[in-house]
Amino acid sequence: MKNNYPITGTFIDEITYDIPSSNWTNEQWAKDLDNMKEVGMDTLIFIRGAFENKCIYPSKIFPSLKKDDEDFAGFIIEEAGKRDMKVFFGTYLSNLCWNDGDWVGEIKKNKLFIDEVYSRYGSMPAFYGWYIPQESGRNNFNLKETMAGIAALCKDKDPTKKVMISPFFYGNAEVPEPFTPERTVTEWANIWEKSGDDIDVCAFQDGSVTLENYRDFFGAMRPLCKEKNISLWSNVETFERDVRHLYFPISFDLLRRKLELAEGVTDKCITFEFSHFLSPQSMFPSARNLNNLYRNYYGKKR
Repeated sequence: MKNNYPITGTFIDEITYDIPSSNWTNEQWAKDLDNMKEVGMDTLIFIRGAFENKCIYPSKIFPSLKKDDEDFAGFIIEEAGKRDMKVFFGTYLSNLCWNDGDWVGEIKKNKLFIDEVYSRYGSMPAFYGWYIPQESGRNNFNLKETMAGIAALCKDKDPTKKVMISPFFYGNAEVPEPFTPERTVTEWANIWEKSGDDIDVCAFQDGSVTLENYRDFFGAMRPLCKEKNISLWSNVETFERDVRHLYFPISFDLLRRKLELAEGVTDKCITFEFSHFLSPQSMFPSARNLNNLYRNYYGKKR
């Protein structure tokens, strides 16, 4: 049967920094992968593999709160393989500004991290690629050098694995002197001067522009992505940015409108993120309701 659900991938944020922990068991996580599969999802992205004092597996190199027999990363990759899903593994992130742009230190630590992750999971069939979590909307904190260095490490380790990023548009009223679509293209052409050949997927966060400017920004970036052979995705945010950073599920009307705007200008829609904001077993009742509305609307389309 044809999949009519427009969102076909999701981030997994098990290193909970700005959203609450679900505290799920492995059985509950497996059930949520079933929930994702039922609505046509084929792609999972660990948003961060290691962050500050947390790691999604019992690392021998990086701080981890997990015991030796608590391997969340390995469990998810194995379960994804059972469901014919692909996994992007988030690389190491020291903190949200990677120590004010210490790109040399960030790359050194990522070299250790990527080596360890690949030795543990690189041969697993569902391990599809890497996600670089240093997110920005412009070339600050030495993003250009950081992204180029980490992307090169990923490709040097295994050139067959895809490399993905999910930046935001520096384009809404929340930032000083927001960019135009044209300025955005110029900025990313500069950033990708060093890393463009090693980036395979760019999924811009769609909540970082207004609905009125949605297609202008994605449409402006499409020719540059095509030139760089980068697949342009939309990271369709299923949380509401306007609720003072409390991150509650988005309204269905707004979600549907964003998906309509993404059609034809992006290659794929993913979301941040299913388990909290779109899952039928979310801690938020409004997410369960959103799941019902989403399934009722798109599940019945032919």
